[in-house]
Amino acid sequence: MPRPHILLVDDEPNLLRSCEELLETAGFVVTTSNGGKDALSKLSSSATAFDLMLLDLNMPGIDGLHVMREIKQKSIDICTVVLSGETSFEWVSAAFQLGAFEYICKPYNYDGLVNTINNALQKREMEKSFLKLRKQLERSERLHRFMIESSPDIIFIVDKPGNFVFVNDRAEDLLGYKKTN
Repeated sequence: MPRPHILLVDDEPNLLRSCEELLETAGFVVTTSNGGKDALSKLSSSATAFDLMLLDLNMPGIDGLHVMREIKQKSIDICTVVLSGETSFEWVSAAFQLGAFEYICKPYNYDGLVNTINNALQKREMEKSFLKLRKQLERSERLHRFMIESSPDIIFIVDKPGNFVFVNDRAEDLLGYKKTN
């Protein structure tokens, strides 16, 4: 299984370096970004797919909330964990409204950060598996409907009182029964 790829976005070079080292030690592939503009550029590039983004909010130029709005607007598939010193209700609330998985205040606990990242990645994988399963079920249902509707046999379902609940096209043709919705 490939190692998860994390985009780490912050405007503090020392924090970027130390956090990058810690996350790489934990087994993640880390790409750093020194601000919102650089992050949006890396997210828009088709060269790299990120599994998760650790995002500071209060950055000069393009702040983290702006980055999250762009992600939402462009439907970029990434899980976002906010890692910020900004603790006002307005910022925290806005981050969650824009889809943040979690909000971690600086200074953060390393083990707590890694645990949150793993939980976010696990949730992301579960969502992907669910979506794949749902698509398979929809495909199976379409095939099943096609087989029933195009069968040369009469196929029908009646309820307990004897009312037709379903009839295929062949049953309509032979019995003269018309479907009603």
